[in-house]
Amino acid sequence: MRKYLILFISIPIFGFSQYGSVELSTGGFSFIPAFTDPNPNINFNAGTGNKKLISAYMIGSIRMNTLNLRSLFFVTQIKILDKKLKKLKLSGGVVFPLIQIDDDDTVNTYFSQRIAANYPVSKKIMLNTTYIHGKGINNNLELNLFSLSGILQQNKFSFTTQLYYLDLDNTYGIAETINYRLSSSFDLRGFMNQTLSSNQFIWTLGLRYKL
Repeated sequence: MRKYLILFISIPIFGFSQYGSVELSTGGFSFIPAFTDPNPNINFNAGTGNKKLISAYMIGSIRMNTLNLRSLFFVTQIKILDKKLKKLKLSGGVVFPLIQIDDDDTVNTYFSQRIAANYPVSKKIMLNTTYIHGKGINNNLELNLFSLSGILQQNKFSFTTQLYYLDLDNTYGIAETINYRLSSSFDLRGFMNQTLSSNQFIWTLGLRYKL
């Protein structure tokens, strides 16, 4: 039943989106690097682009072994500061619904707010900082996530280094995402996360197709 629900949700969004991708990966996506699923997933996303005042996008993961939905995020954001002559860009938004489904089919839903700022240091380097506050709807979880990222574009490579802190169990760490563009439609994506607070290491590797 859940597979058909994913189909009904995803097809209209992909149809109206301005961009999208599907990735076969050894792991599943999470906004919080420490919570990355180390098992094989099909990760997908679609969005409207960010050229207008208001934009929206969706990110989801499907477990490969069962083809059941693992997570689904709907993000709507608005530009707060986006002047052409100013380098600093600021946006705010909400993530709702945010759905997480455990291995035992327990469904948890959340509502969160986010604010992000980015600043281009040069044509190749971008700095980004993000704050997310999340609160459970059908559970008592509440958290705050702070992250600082640096993005480097170098020929066919893209390197994203992220430092993060989560007030849940004082979790903090560093994550690295490396993209290599194979063609206009395909790229290889490697992800590594070292949760310093718990000494946990996670890595994933994926092949992404851009729609």
